[in-house]
Amino acid sequence: MKILSGTRFQWIAYNTETKEFMGTGGGTYTTENGKYVENIGFFSRDDSRVGASLSFDFELKDGDWHHSGKSSKGNPIYEIWSKRKTE
Repeated sequence: MKILSGTRFQWIAYNTETKEFMGTGGGTYTTENGKYVENIGFFSRDDSRVGASLSFDFELKDGDWHHSGKSSKGNPIYEIWSKRKTE
């Protein structure tokens, strides 16, 4: 799960079935001209990533955020983010 709020982001990795926590990270972000840039301020799994900036291409399609670039490990990623639905 990822939270974007104002200029800050935080993600949490967990198993939705067992509720097992796997890690978290976050920092600040910007969005401009189809570019989404994360500036990592904390990362529970690997603090050597703190201070790194990751740049992604993004666009909104049918209300979903489509996002591509390279992960903090340098692997290519393509993600689709949807707003969490409230019950």
